[in-house]
Amino acid sequence: MKHVRPIDFDSAEIPGEKGYKGKILYSGETCTLIATVVPPGARGPQNHAHPVDQLYFVTEGEVTIKLGKDIHKAAAGSAVFIPAGVPHHNWNEGSETEVHLEVLAPGNAGIRPLLEFTESDDAHGLPYAVVVPAPEQTVTLDAGMTVTPLLGHEHVLGKGQDPTSKNALIYVAGMPAGSAGPSLHTHAFDQFYLVLKGLLNVQIGLKEFTVGPQQLVVLPAGVPHRQWNAGAETERHLTILTPPPAQTSTEEEPWDRSVELRAVANTTHLAL
Repeated sequence: MKHVRPIDFDSAEIPGEKGYKGKILYSGETCTLIATVVPPGARGPQNHAHPVDQLYFVTEGEVTIKLGKDIHKAAAGSAVFIPAGVPHHNWNEGSETEVHLEVLAPGNAGIRPLLEFTESDDAHGLPYAVVVPAPEQTVTLDAGMTVTPLLGHEHVLGKGQDPTSKNALIYVAGMPAGSAGPSLHTHAFDQFYLVLKGLLNVQIGLKEFTVGPQQLVVLPAGVPHRQWNAGAETERHLTILTPPPAQTSTEEEPWDRSVELRAVANTTHLAL
């Protein structure tokens, strides 16, 4: 598996008009991740709905999006929650290129169509939302790492936005220079990092990577990993968890399960 994946729109699989492109970064059981670029004047697919939840995180520019009957704008750093079944359509009416990451959860796995076009603007009473990070909700963890909730945090951190997806959880994390996250560990859920600013150092198994902006880190459930910031500036990244943990991480039931890897001759041993 390729654990670090740059966003390369030159190899995008989803074409559109006026330079609109979608690059599939990951497709699995828990989610599909797509990076999308929308130049000024370009539009996404005509009004449609998905059979799964969809979340946008805007990394550049500003997206205009019609959700049901309502039209919203979401600027860089904000998120959009589109529950399964809500008709929507996005476009860029600004003067700068807009880029966003799309999270479709759970994964499609080719069993059913990814989208269905519709003329309806009936949102069926479902609670869609545009979410802007709230600084007062930022949580500071060990070693100065910060977490700013976006979607899916009500029953996890107790500090989040409403409504939320039951299929994906996203937040923005900040790692100060010289800080480090937990020691080598695994999760029971899939985890992804999209670096937004600075450089993130990541160990995955026995390999180490330095990950820059617009690169995605893929950490399937059960894969040992750790992260730190060896750079001179604060690093920021979007974290995506699919599916979300059912409860807050506690000493009795932690999200992180510490592990130790030892390479002996040609054999790697995993100690839990």
